[in-house]
Amino acid sequence: MKKIITTLFLVLILITMNFISSPNTASAAATDILEYPKPINEVFPDEGLAELVLRTGIANEVTDEVSQAELNTIKKLDDDIASQPTVSIIQSLKGVEYLHNLEVLEIPKHAVSELSEIEGLIHLQLLNIRDNNVSDLTPLHALVNLETFLAENNAISDINVLGSLTKLNSLILNGNEITDISPLANFPAGQFDSLYLDDNQIADISPLSGKSFYQLTLNHNEISDISPLNTMTLLPGHEGEYYIDISNNHISDISSLKAADFSKLNYFFAENQTVTESTKLFSANVTLENRVKNIEGTILAPETISHNGSYSGSTITWQLPNFVSNVDYSFSETKQIGDTSGIFSGKVSQPLFNGYTVTFDNQGSISTESYASDVTLSEPNIPTKEGFTFIGWYDAPTGGNKWDFANDKMPANDMTLYAQFTETIKPVNPVNPVNPVNPVDSVDSIDSTNQAVSSIASELSSGLKVSEKVQKPTTYKTATDNLPKTGDETNALPILIGLLCIGSTAFFRFRSTKIK
Repeated sequence: MKKIITTLFLVLILITMNFISSPNTASAAATDILEYPKPINEVFPDEGLAELVLRTGIANEVTDEVSQAELNTIKKLDDDIASQPTVSIIQSLKGVEYLHNLEVLEIPKHAVSELSEIEGLIHLQLLNIRDNNVSDLTPLHALVNLETFLAENNAISDINVLGSLTKLNSLILNGNEITDISPLANFPAGQFDSLYLDDNQIADISPLSGKSFYQLTLNHNEISDISPLNTMTLLPGHEGEYYIDISNNHISDISSLKAADFSKLNYFFAENQTVTESTKLFSANVTLENRVKNIEGTILAPETISHNGSYSGSTITWQLPNFVSNVDYSFSETKQIGDTSGIFSGKVSQPLFNGYTVTFDNQGSISTESYASDVTLSEPNIPTKEGFTFIGWYDAPTGGNKWDFANDKMPANDMTLYAQFTETIKPVNPVNPVNPVNPVDSVDSIDSTNQAVSSIASELSSGLKVSEKVQKPTTYKTATDNLPKTGDETNALPILIGLLCIGSTAFFRFRSTKIK
């Protein structure tokens, strides 16, 4: 037994030592190792990537064999040396996982869509995948030394992974499908020297509040509120290069930028804003309040007004004899901002529509009104109908849903409401009561009644109930009448005592027999 325990103990020690010595995390340096030399075009099956590796001088032909030690000498793969690719179009990065010491990877204008092979390249400092087909940035999560990431014109929408790249300081993500930049909020104020986010779908720029940049591009997005930039500062050390572009958005008020420190700004662009007001119901007289403000907070007078509109005070007015679907006005101002003359310009549009028609159908009597969508309706006068009571307007001639004029809103379509009635029930006039004729008492009936009452009284006086006279049930005794009541606790006790005695006797006899 002791030998078995000792053997099991030794086996347990061996298993524990093997577990401790085994790596519990996977990385490129530990798992992606070329065990023996192979031709370059086998390690890197993509033709273009093999050509790029060959350019490092590691071999003379793509068919030459290379070892892991030779691959470890490669620190840079660069195809950003001309306006167009200088190698065959790269579609796959298979093989780069063996480049354990790679610091720079630049492959712009290729056709890469998958980045999983670079997941373990922890020494990578610059990654340039401009103009590729990448959508998933998850493999970047372990690139803790990445400082510059260039990824314009891809298909990126989710940038959450960037929150783990603490050394990142230059980020180019223009021309993607990004809507949410909240992962950038937790970076220190001076983390980024340049940030290019133009040509995306960003509306909320609050994550940039309090940050410092020397170049910031937010043009061609969905931004209407730029107040988060009022705490922005220009990153020191880049004199002559300070650049901000917020053009081609939906901004009507740039007064919040006055609080920002733009005294050294070299370039400022805020032109071509497109501002669309909420749709209004068309009328012959349309008015619109001007809310365009420059950096000083002054309302900018319209530069041009469509449809012969006029401007007075801060109100634009249009007199429209016929229906038009849109009116607008433009604005433009060139203003000194820092060391540059910045242009703030754009157009404000006011969409109009004829309205949606609600038809009130009162038993064939029709009236119509026009309303904008999502507004309450004015309740018509209560209709009347002889012999009926009006119960409300419904969305069906019978049954249907009753319209609540206090809370229900006009849908974005025409509709009909039907008056419904219930028949009025008039009370019937009561008939005056007729005095009854005095009845004549019958002598015979009175006598018979008196006899019956006397008979019952006689029976009651004898102490008997009337029903007992009619029938008295007979009671029979059965054998079960003498059975003990259920639950009689004295009946079971002798039986239990007897069983206990018998059991004890049997036990002692069995024991004495075994001892003999």
